[in-house]
Amino acid sequence: MRRRALLSAVAASTVALSGCLADARRELDGRILARHGSATLRPADERWVVGGLSAETDEYARAVLFPEAPPRDADLFTDAYPREEHSFENEILNENYENGFTLLCEVKMSAEEAFVALPRSTADAKWTGWDRATLPMEMSRYDESRLDEDERAAEELVAIVVAYYESDRAPSTADVELYDEEGNRRGGSAVAEAWSSD
Repeated sequence: MRRRALLSAVAASTVALSGCLADARRELDGRILARHGSATLRPADERWVVGGLSAETDEYARAVLFPEAPPRDADLFTDAYPREEHSFENEILNENYENGFTLLCEVKMSAEEAFVALPRSTADAKWTGWDRATLPMEMSRYDESRLDEDERAAEELVAIVVAYYESDRAPSTADVELYDEEGNRRGGSAVAEAWSSD
């Protein structure tokens, strides 16, 4: 009798556990869709993002996640950043955080290899852990004729992208991988953590 009761208890626990695993599997397999992004170039001498890349920093790439809208008075950009009506700042502040999250990424390069980076495709982003994701970016060559005088004169440039991803939840960490236009992986990826005012 005791053995039968014990087996019943084990069977009930197994059923309950399999239900939890199924829920966890569904959560892990949730979709992350890149919905839109904006990108531009600037001379590395002008730091636009607070704590971001500049001519003095050794980092190749840097990224920050916004799982929720930062406060309206948050210091996201420096005084050197040209604030306009359709700016990165407004994009970050006004996204739909109930249905997704925002990524800000910077990549430094020599002026001769000028490129901008944007989400690789709508379906390439994916979960790689419980709260970790991979967000691939494609580097598109920037025609020299589109560079302004300051950018042509600069030794180094920084590409900035702000991209919005639709997802049931936001990752706490994301690996931002860079690919060239032929689909080849480039070095110097960035690990994005959630933005903090600290």
